[in-house]
Amino acid sequence: MRCRKRGLAAIMLKPLQGEGGIKPGTWEYFALARELADANGALLICDEVQALSGGVPIGAMMTTKLVSDTFGPGDHANTYGGNPLACAVGLAMAKYLSEHDVLSNVRARREQLVVGLADIVGRYPTVLGETRGWGLLRGVVIKDDAGCTTVELVGDAMKEGLLLVAAGPSVVHFVPPLVVKESEVAEALVRFERAIATIVSTTP
Repeated sequence: MRCRKRGLAAIMLKPLQGEGGIKPGTWEYFALARELADANGALLICDEVQALSGGVPIGAMMTTKLVSDTFGPGDHANTYGGNPLACAVGLAMAKYLSEHDVLSNVRARREQLVVGLADIVGRYPTVLGETRGWGLLRGVVIKDDAGCTTVELVGDAMKEGLLLVAAGPSVVHFVPPLVVKESEVAEALVRFERAIATIVSTTP
């Protein structure tokens, strides 16, 4: 993009790849994207779909006044616009966030989850690789020679009463709610380790 002399309208990126394997971008990359966008008079657009509504069909867009002033009625349409239930949930969520210190819990539970997952990885180094992510969105890498697939691990975790999601062929990820409790994170870690232990005990 540095070589382009004209015609760059926007740079669109995902700050953190979710289904691609929980791969967060680097701050250096974001700074470079900002620099290139500014140098070309282009927009920098960040797209994220896994960090808002917990499955409720609602979206949000944040922008500068300079950009928002270009929008007129009907310019920014969406598939589920006006859904009464989704709007009610969105308003209730915004009210809760404004009245409660949710971020303090997120930071504490994030630290608990990161430390707990690192401990489990350390106890099962032949099966698990690194952990990565931002905030409470965490991924654990399953090694290529682990003798199991992410689908199998998700299945064993489900038998333990823990819902995980495969993110690509070699990562499972945790996506707890922002209001998750300390006891719930602790229980999730226990159940995750039991699922790993099952994999180890049944792998030749």
